[in-house]
Amino acid sequence: MEKNGKVFHLNPGEKEWNYAQAYRSGNMLYISGTVGNGDMDKAMERVYKTLELTLKKYNLDFTHVVKENLYAKDIEAVTKHKAIREKYYGTHNPAATWVEVARLLDNESVLEVELIAEIKKTE
Repeated sequence: MEKNGKVFHLNPGEKEWNYAQAYRSGNMLYISGTVGNGDMDKAMERVYKTLELTLKKYNLDFTHVVKENLYAKDIEAVTKHKAIREKYYGTHNPAATWVEVARLLDNESVLEVELIAEIKKTE
């Protein structure tokens, strides 16, 4: 893991593909799509834990999220396990888009979630 000013790299492969796990611009934090494999419940838990870790690198949590984009191979499986997502957001309700897709970059992935978070002026 590497955090260098505006950019946070979680995995070494990010540099190979020329992207960052997170990028800060002004008071906004843009978090790249985070993927999960396997059964949807396990994939969701891994994805949201990783997103939580990324937010924490900037002293943020899910209450700072203003937009979530979720891409899944099986949207019904996502809705079936929505309690996993709710565990992280609690009563916070960001704007969200959920889309079912035929495939993600890694064919083994079943879920990808990207976030936009706002960094309050006092943080």
